[in-house]
Amino acid sequence: MKSFSQLLNLFTTLSLNSSTTNTTLGGILLNDQHRYLLLKYFDNERSFTMSTIGPQSLELTPSSGTTAILAGGTSATLTSAWPTTDISCEQLTVFSNGEQRKTKFIQGSTTITWQSPLTTSAGTSISLVGVQSYPLPANVSKIKNATITIGQLVYTPAPVQSIQEWTKLNALPYTASYPAYFYIYNNQLNFWPIPASTGDVITLNCQITVPDMTYSDYTTGTLATMIAGSNVVVGSSTLWGTPFPTGVDLTFTNLYLTATPPKGDGLPYQIQSFSSGTSATLMKPVVYAPNTVGASYTIGQYPLLHSDFHDAIVYGALRIYFSSIVKDTDKFNLYNGLFQEKLKLMDFYLATKSVNVDLSVSPIQTNPNLYIFAQD
Repeated sequence: MKSFSQLLNLFTTLSLNSSTTNTTLGGILLNDQHRYLLLKYFDNERSFTMSTIGPQSLELTPSSGTTAILAGGTSATLTSAWPTTDISCEQLTVFSNGEQRKTKFIQGSTTITWQSPLTTSAGTSISLVGVQSYPLPANVSKIKNATITIGQLVYTPAPVQSIQEWTKLNALPYTASYPAYFYIYNNQLNFWPIPASTGDVITLNCQITVPDMTYSDYTTGTLATMIAGSNVVVGSSTLWGTPFPTGVDLTFTNLYLTATPPKGDGLPYQIQSFSSGTSATLMKPVVYAPNTVGASYTIGQYPLLHSDFHDAIVYGALRIYFSSIVKDTDKFNLYNGLFQEKLKLMDFYLATKSVNVDLSVSPIQTNPNLYIFAQD
């Protein structure tokens, strides 16, 4: 298992160039190879959840008397702000004059807007058909499927492949207890029919966009507390808030903390967040902590690729380096050969997500009808 710093040091050593320019180039090549290998050998799955928002009735602030919107209006003011617990979204809105518009609602805001002006004035009451479009998380790369859980049942809508097909489905607004189709468009997840209930759980199973590895290994200070069975680590003079952000989820950065043996167990633990410069929360509890008081440690950023194949990232980067940046046929052949060997191992090892532990030889199945047996 190699951190980004270790991979970068290995690249500069093997490329025989430790200049700042070459180190920067190495970081770019390593990140490119990391993403390539993830796409080829590791599906990088994550899940995100959000809740459906169904039909509801809201009130607008009057602009004069009982009129909230004048003819030609493209905006209005809610009497209560759109809740911060609900997503910013577009909803099909029915105004008191019977006109319908797709209206934008923003978290924590009282202002709603739409594009096509109303033809006549409207009163203070509006009805929302329900939210059809839900924003995708920023780090979603490709959705594998989307499900909606209603009670104990999990529904899996079918994907729509084209805007033409989607437009035909939405000829008229239609709501139902569970959606039959979903469509990805304009960085939004759209459902048809429009979900008819509030609070049903939408789950996105997807591939995430992998951020560049940028963090150098960090070793300042020592550990004060790292207890077996606990996922909270306390540092002494660690200053974790200097290189790392505090109070936010850092799981997507793939940072790991390792307490150095013999005081620590030497196992890498993924960091979920830093609450301060001396306190960190791990994704999983500590397995074994011999005596971590005063132990040295390392926080490193690791590739998402399986740890047995981290060196393949370096070989792939060197293959490009010696074929284009510094042309050297012998070194290209060397690192290309090492890279290809790793690819073969990955083809074998990463082709499935589970391992068959039955090492016995399975009997060869034969069809007895293919044989002629002697008759007495």
